[in-house]
Amino acid sequence: MHGWGGGPEKLEPLAKALWECGWMVRNLTFPGLSGWPAPGEVWGVGEYADDVVRRIPEEWKKGGYVIFGHSFGGRVAIKMAVRRELGLRAIVLCAPGGLSRANLVKRTVFWLMAKAGKAFVVYMPLAEKYKRFLYRLARQHDYERAEGIMRDIFRKVVGELLMPQVEKIVLPTLILWDRSDRVVPYQDGERARVRIKKLKLVLFNRRGGHKLPYFFPEEVAKEIEKWYGHLK
Repeated sequence: MHGWGGGPEKLEPLAKALWECGWMVRNLTFPGLSGWPAPGEVWGVGEYADDVVRRIPEEWKKGGYVIFGHSFGGRVAIKMAVRRELGLRAIVLCAPGGLSRANLVKRTVFWLMAKAGKAFVVYMPLAEKYKRFLYRLARQHDYERAEGIMRDIFRKVVGELLMPQVEKIVLPTLILWDRSDRVVPYQDGERARVRIKKLKLVLFNRRGGHKLPYFFPEEVAKEIEKWYGHLK
């Protein structure tokens, strides 16, 4: 499962690498993203998890499956693991969102500044420049690009902090992170490691940043295969 600003095509090289390792892979996308129609109401992470579960083949639920989630997809994978969805054997998270302590502070500052920016509405050119400045400052480019109901969905999604919930995860969990990631800090993975009992954290030094699975799909697939092989 891809991130908010990505799409299934970005993870095709990883899907191919996993196929070559013997995995059966289904590359998913989300309503409202990657050209799909938006939901008819404001969804949160839980609703997206419900949608994913509905699309998982019944034979996979009976035989067992593993979920890979990058960034936003990681949020959905965490929610599924917390719920202990039927058939879910393990999860792989790559720079997942929703775990950072800094998110709450950043969002608070962002919305306070955005509210103050209404003073510029009387002069629209300045107002637009101010909004773009805020988005860059808070690194909320996904929100800037979102339209219509997707902006409300984005606010609801990032408003849910998942770190308090991860202690409920009892499934084997692999977290992959690049130390150069500036979008989601790898230290979030260190914090998650003390809360999830069956967690392995692998840190890369490949300068792939937040696009680690896009730039180094073979190396990511190799780590997944090695980790899962030890679980059998």
